Amino acid sequence: MSLIEKISGEASNLTPNERRLVQSVIESPTAAALGTANELAKAVGVHEATASRLARKLGYDSYAAFRDALRDEFIATRETATRFEKTITDSSSDTILGKLAHEEANALGRIEEFITADQIAQVAEILMQAGRIFVYGYGNAEVLSLMMIKRFRRFGKDVHQLTADPRAMAEQVLGLRSGDAVLIFAFRRPPRAYGALIETAREAGARTIVISGTSGALLAPAPDHLLAAPRSGDPDAFQTLTVPMTICNAIVIAAGHTERDESLKKLDQLGQLIERFE
Repeated sequence: MSLIEKISGEASNLTPNERRLVQSVIESPTAAALGTANELAKAVGVHEATASRLARKLGYDSYAAFRDALRDEFIATRETATRFEKTITDSSSDTILGKLAHEEANALGRIEEFITADQIAQVAEILMQAGRIFVYGYGNAEVLSLMMIKRFRRFGKDVHQLTADPRAMAEQVLGLRSGDAVLIFAFRRPPRAYGALIETAREAGARTIVISGTSGALLAPAPDHLLAAPRSGDPDAFQTLTVPMTICNAIVIAAGHTERDESLKKLDQLGQLIERFE
Protein backbone atom coordinates (compact mmCIF):
# COMPACT_ATOMS: atom_id res chain seq x y z
CA MET A 1 0.00 0.00 0.00
CA SER A 2 1.40 3.41 -1.00
CA LEU A 3 1.84 6.27 1.45
CA ILE A 4 -1.01 8.21 -0.21
CA GLU A 5 -3.31 5.21 0.26
CA LYS A 6 -2.35 4.88 3.92
CA ILE A 7 -2.96 8.57 4.55
CA SER A 8 -6.29 8.37 2.75
CA GLY A 9 -7.33 5.44 4.92
CA GLU A 10 -6.58 7.40 8.11
CA ALA A 11 -7.76 10.84 6.93
CA SER A 12 -10.83 10.94 9.14
CA ASN A 13 -8.74 10.09 12.24
CA LEU A 14 -6.06 12.77 11.83
CA THR A 15 -5.87 15.81 14.10
CA PRO A 16 -5.47 19.32 12.62
CA ASN A 17 -1.73 19.31 13.42
CA GLU A 18 -1.30 15.86 11.87
CA ARG A 19 -3.08 17.12 8.76
CA ARG A 20 -0.60 19.99 8.54
CA LEU A 21 2.25 17.49 8.72
CA VAL A 22 0.65 15.32 6.05
CA GLN A 23 0.24 18.33 3.76
CA SER A 24 3.95 19.15 4.17
CA VAL A 25 5.00 15.55 3.49
CA ILE A 26 2.87 15.31 0.36
CA GLU A 27 4.12 18.62 -1.01
CA SER A 28 7.81 17.89 -0.26
CA PRO A 29 8.24 14.12 0.20
CA THR A 30 11.95 14.17 -0.61
CA ALA A 31 12.70 16.76 2.10
CA ALA A 32 10.68 14.75 4.62
CA ALA A 33 12.43 11.53 3.60
CA LEU A 34 15.86 13.05 4.18
CA GLY A 35 15.06 14.98 7.37
CA THR A 36 14.32 14.12 10.98
CA ALA A 37 11.03 14.15 12.86
CA ASN A 38 12.16 17.32 14.65
CA GLU A 39 13.00 19.09 11.37
CA LEU A 40 9.63 18.20 9.84
CA ALA A 41 7.73 19.25 12.96
CA LYS A 42 9.67 22.52 13.28
CA ALA A 43 9.02 23.41 9.62
CA VAL A 44 5.29 22.99 10.15
CA GLY A 45 5.19 24.54 13.59
CA VAL A 46 4.11 21.53 15.66
CA HIS A 47 5.69 19.41 18.39
CA GLU A 48 8.08 16.61 17.42
CA ALA A 49 5.80 14.10 19.18
CA THR A 50 3.13 14.89 16.59
CA ALA A 51 5.38 13.55 13.81
CA SER A 52 6.03 10.33 15.74
CA ARG A 53 2.34 9.93 16.50
CA LEU A 54 1.47 10.42 12.83
CA ALA A 55 3.96 7.72 11.80
CA ARG A 56 2.34 5.24 14.19
CA LYS A 57 -1.16 6.11 12.97
CA LEU A 58 -0.03 5.28 9.45
CA GLY A 59 1.14 1.85 10.57
CA TYR A 60 4.86 2.40 11.18
CA ASP A 61 6.69 1.39 14.36
CA SER A 62 8.59 4.68 14.48
CA TYR A 63 9.25 7.86 12.57
CA ALA A 64 12.47 6.27 11.31
CA ALA A 65 10.43 3.47 9.70
CA PHE A 66 8.10 6.06 8.21
CA ARG A 67 11.09 7.96 6.80
CA ASP A 68 12.50 4.75 5.30
CA ALA A 69 9.18 4.16 3.56
CA LEU A 70 9.32 7.70 2.17
CA ARG A 71 12.80 7.06 0.83
CA ASP A 72 11.77 3.81 -0.81
CA GLU A 73 8.71 5.36 -2.40
CA PHE A 74 10.05 8.72 -3.55
CA ILE A 75 13.85 8.95 -3.66
CA ALA A 76 14.25 6.16 -6.21
CA THR A 77 12.01 7.92 -8.70
CA ARG A 78 13.40 11.37 -8.13
CA GLU A 79 16.54 11.13 -10.29
CA THR A 80 14.78 11.60 -13.64
CA ALA A 81 12.74 14.51 -12.33
CA THR A 82 15.90 16.14 -10.93
CA ARG A 83 17.69 15.92 -14.27
CA PHE A 84 14.64 17.31 -16.02
CA GLU A 85 14.40 20.14 -13.53
CA LYS A 86 18.05 21.07 -14.11
CA THR A 87 17.52 21.16 -17.87
CA ILE A 88 14.56 23.50 -17.52
CA THR A 89 16.33 25.68 -14.97
CA ASP A 90 19.29 26.21 -17.28
CA SER A 91 17.01 27.50 -20.01
CA SER A 92 14.44 29.40 -17.95
CA SER A 93 13.67 33.10 -18.30
CA ASP A 94 12.47 35.84 -15.98
CA THR A 95 9.22 36.32 -17.87
CA ILE A 96 5.85 35.21 -16.50
CA LEU A 97 5.61 32.69 -19.32
CA GLY A 98 9.06 31.30 -18.63
CA LYS A 99 8.44 31.04 -14.89
CA LEU A 100 5.10 29.32 -15.45
CA ALA A 101 6.65 26.86 -17.91
CA HIS A 102 9.37 26.08 -15.38
CA GLU A 103 6.86 25.44 -12.58
CA GLU A 104 4.66 23.30 -14.82
CA ALA A 105 7.63 21.22 -15.92
CA ASN A 106 8.64 20.62 -12.31
CA ALA A 107 5.12 19.57 -11.35
CA LEU A 108 4.76 17.27 -14.36
CA GLY A 109 8.15 15.74 -13.66
CA ARG A 110 6.94 14.63 -10.22
CA ILE A 111 3.68 12.92 -11.26
CA GLU A 112 5.15 9.42 -11.21
CA GLU A 113 6.26 9.95 -7.61
CA PHE A 114 2.58 9.96 -6.65
CA ILE A 115 0.67 8.01 -9.31
CA THR A 116 1.74 4.73 -10.92
CA ALA A 117 1.00 3.38 -14.38
CA ASP A 118 -0.90 0.51 -12.74
CA GLN A 119 -3.22 2.99 -11.00
CA ILE A 120 -3.95 4.73 -14.31
CA ALA A 121 -4.62 1.40 -16.04
CA GLN A 122 -6.90 0.24 -13.22
CA VAL A 123 -9.00 3.42 -13.28
CA ALA A 124 -9.21 3.31 -17.09
CA GLU A 125 -10.46 -0.28 -16.96
CA ILE A 126 -13.10 0.57 -14.34
CA LEU A 127 -14.43 3.42 -16.49
CA MET A 128 -14.49 1.34 -19.66
CA GLN A 129 -16.31 -1.52 -17.96
CA ALA A 130 -18.79 0.70 -16.10
CA GLY A 131 -22.45 0.51 -17.05
CA ARG A 132 -22.69 4.27 -16.65
CA ILE A 133 -20.19 6.97 -15.72
CA PHE A 134 -21.15 9.97 -13.56
CA VAL A 135 -18.69 12.87 -13.57
CA TYR A 136 -18.60 15.67 -10.99
CA GLY A 137 -16.35 18.70 -11.27
CA TYR A 138 -17.12 21.94 -9.47
CA GLY A 139 -15.65 25.40 -10.16
CA ASN A 140 -12.38 25.33 -12.12
CA ALA A 141 -12.54 21.53 -12.26
CA GLU A 142 -15.64 21.73 -14.45
CA VAL A 143 -13.48 22.07 -17.56
CA LEU A 144 -11.83 18.73 -16.73
CA SER A 145 -15.18 17.04 -16.15
CA LEU A 146 -16.45 18.27 -19.52
CA MET A 147 -13.32 16.96 -21.21
CA MET A 148 -13.71 13.50 -19.66
CA ILE A 149 -17.41 13.40 -20.54
CA LYS A 150 -16.64 14.16 -24.16
CA ARG A 151 -13.76 11.67 -24.38
CA PHE A 152 -15.65 8.75 -22.91
CA ARG A 153 -18.77 9.46 -24.95
CA ARG A 154 -16.53 9.05 -27.98
CA PHE A 155 -15.80 5.55 -26.69
CA GLY A 156 -19.54 4.90 -26.74
CA LYS A 157 -19.92 5.11 -22.95
CA ASP A 158 -23.08 6.31 -21.21
CA VAL A 159 -21.72 9.38 -19.40
CA HIS A 160 -23.58 11.92 -17.25
CA GLN A 161 -22.47 15.24 -15.78
CA LEU A 162 -23.55 15.74 -12.18
CA THR A 163 -24.85 19.19 -11.33
CA ALA A 164 -23.70 21.14 -8.27
CA ASP A 165 -27.27 21.80 -7.14
CA PRO A 166 -27.98 19.45 -4.18
CA ARG A 167 -31.57 18.64 -5.13
CA ALA A 168 -30.75 18.07 -8.78
CA MET A 169 -27.79 15.85 -7.84
CA ALA A 170 -30.01 13.79 -5.55
CA GLU A 171 -32.37 13.19 -8.48
CA GLN A 172 -29.46 12.26 -10.77
CA VAL A 173 -27.98 9.65 -8.44
CA LEU A 174 -31.34 8.20 -7.38
CA GLY A 175 -30.88 5.32 -9.82
CA LEU A 176 -27.18 4.77 -9.13
CA ARG A 177 -26.46 1.04 -9.15
CA SER A 178 -23.76 -1.60 -8.98
CA GLY A 179 -21.53 -1.50 -12.03
CA ASP A 180 -21.68 2.29 -12.36
CA ALA A 181 -18.65 4.51 -11.77
CA VAL A 182 -18.47 8.00 -10.23
CA LEU A 183 -15.52 10.21 -11.22
CA ILE A 184 -14.97 13.23 -8.97
CA PHE A 185 -12.52 16.14 -9.17
CA ALA A 186 -11.58 17.55 -5.76
CA PHE A 187 -9.08 20.40 -5.36
CA ARG A 188 -8.17 22.47 -2.28
CA ARG A 189 -11.26 21.25 -0.40
CA PRO A 190 -13.94 18.60 -0.97
CA PRO A 191 -16.56 19.81 -3.47
CA ARG A 192 -20.08 20.44 -2.28
CA ALA A 193 -21.93 17.21 -1.36
CA TYR A 194 -18.73 15.17 -1.71
CA GLY A 195 -19.38 13.05 1.38
CA ALA A 196 -23.00 12.39 0.45
CA LEU A 197 -22.00 11.41 -3.08
CA ILE A 198 -19.34 8.94 -1.91
CA GLU A 199 -21.69 7.38 0.63
CA THR A 200 -24.53 7.09 -1.89
CA ALA A 201 -22.25 5.44 -4.44
CA ARG A 202 -20.92 3.03 -1.83
CA GLU A 203 -24.43 2.02 -0.76
CA ALA A 204 -25.39 1.42 -4.40
CA GLY A 205 -22.27 -0.63 -5.12
CA ALA A 206 -20.86 1.90 -7.62
CA ARG A 207 -17.09 2.49 -7.81
CA THR A 208 -15.72 5.92 -6.88
CA ILE A 209 -12.66 7.60 -8.35
CA VAL A 210 -11.18 10.94 -7.28
CA ILE A 211 -8.60 13.01 -9.16
CA SER A 212 -7.06 15.53 -6.80
CA GLY A 213 -4.09 17.61 -5.74
CA THR A 214 -2.19 17.28 -2.49
CA SER A 215 -5.37 17.55 -0.43
CA GLY A 216 -6.69 14.29 -1.88
CA ALA A 217 -5.13 12.12 0.80
CA LEU A 218 -7.18 13.96 3.44
CA LEU A 219 -10.57 13.38 1.81
CA ALA A 220 -13.09 11.68 4.07
CA PRO A 221 -14.74 9.37 3.34
CA ALA A 222 -12.00 8.01 1.10
CA PRO A 223 -12.90 7.01 -2.48
CA ASP A 224 -12.25 3.53 -3.88
CA HIS A 225 -9.48 4.92 -6.08
CA LEU A 226 -7.49 8.11 -5.53
CA LEU A 227 -5.19 9.72 -8.10
CA ALA A 228 -3.53 12.60 -6.26
CA ALA A 229 -0.50 14.62 -7.33
CA PRO A 230 0.66 18.18 -6.47
CA ARG A 231 -0.38 20.89 -8.91
CA SER A 232 1.82 23.72 -10.09
CA GLY A 233 1.54 27.07 -8.35
CA ASP A 234 1.21 28.41 -4.82
CA PRO A 235 -0.90 26.10 -2.59
CA ASP A 236 -2.40 29.21 -0.99
CA ALA A 237 -2.98 31.10 -4.24
CA PHE A 238 -3.28 30.38 -7.96
CA GLN A 239 -2.79 26.79 -9.09
CA THR A 240 -3.04 25.45 -12.63
CA LEU A 241 -4.86 22.42 -14.05
CA THR A 242 -1.94 21.11 -16.11
CA VAL A 243 -1.15 18.16 -13.82
CA PRO A 244 -4.74 16.89 -13.40
CA MET A 245 -5.36 17.37 -17.12
CA THR A 246 -2.29 15.22 -17.83
CA ILE A 247 -3.70 12.57 -15.49
CA CYS A 248 -7.01 12.71 -17.38
CA ASN A 249 -5.27 12.35 -20.74
CA ALA A 250 -3.31 9.37 -19.44
CA ILE A 251 -6.57 7.72 -18.35
CA VAL A 252 -8.15 8.34 -21.76
CA ILE A 253 -5.18 6.85 -23.61
CA ALA A 254 -5.09 3.85 -21.26
CA ALA A 255 -8.84 3.41 -21.74
CA GLY A 256 -8.34 3.27 -25.49
CA HIS A 257 -5.74 0.52 -25.02
CA THR A 258 -7.98 -1.39 -22.60
CA GLU A 259 -10.53 -2.16 -25.31
CA ARG A 260 -8.57 -1.22 -28.41
CA ASP A 261 -10.70 -2.87 -31.09
CA GLU A 262 -14.00 -1.70 -29.64
CA SER A 263 -12.63 1.82 -29.08
CA LEU A 264 -11.46 2.13 -32.67
CA LYS A 265 -14.81 0.79 -33.87
CA LYS A 266 -16.70 3.41 -31.86
CA LEU A 267 -14.44 6.21 -33.07
CA ASP A 268 -14.96 5.08 -36.66
CA GLN A 269 -18.73 5.09 -36.12
CA LEU A 270 -18.45 8.57 -34.61
CA GLY A 271 -16.59 9.80 -37.69
CA GLN A 272 -19.34 8.47 -39.94
CA LEU A 273 -22.03 10.09 -37.82
CA ILE A 274 -20.23 13.44 -37.85
CA GLU A 275 -20.12 13.30 -41.64
CA ARG A 276 -23.86 12.50 -41.70
CA PHE A 277 -24.84 15.31 -39.34
CA GLU A 278 -22.60 17.91 -40.99
